[in-house]
Amino acid sequence: MAVEQSVGLVGDTNFWVLISTAIFGLIAYKKGRKPILEMLDTRTARIKRELEEAERLRIEAQDLLSDSQKKHRDAIQTAQKIIDNAQHTAQRLEEEAQSKMEDNLKRREAQLLDRIARAEATAVQELRDQAADIASRAAEILLEEALTKKGGKLVDDAIAEIPKRLTA
Repeated sequence: MAVEQSVGLVGDTNFWVLISTAIFGLIAYKKGRKPILEMLDTRTARIKRELEEAERLRIEAQDLLSDSQKKHRDAIQTAQKIIDNAQHTAQRLEEEAQSKMEDNLKRREAQLLDRIARAEATAVQELRDQAADIASRAAEILLEEALTKKGGKLVDDAIAEIPKRLTA
């Protein structure tokens, strides 16, 4: 044991481990600090760029979303205007068709009334013509009967009068 006591701190392994760890830490600090800091700075800069890019992309996506929503609202409004316009046009066309149909019916009714009036006038004229024909035929028959009864005497009187008229 005496050997152990005389050695003291120099012989203690824990002491040498502590010293070597301190030396290693000092060398690592002196030699490795700059590359490690550069690597960390580079990584920090890269992360910062990625975050900035991500923020820019987020803002861009949000702008695109708001543009898309605006376009969607505009499209809905335009579609509603088109639907309203189509409804108004359909209503106007229906009213025009109704008006044209009513005008057409009135015109056809007037044409039919005119045809009926012409047919009545034609029928009245035909009845008058038939009545005139019947009356003239009746007069003719009456004249024939009268002439046949008195016709012989008139013919005889006319023949007898011929020589008197020739001499005169």
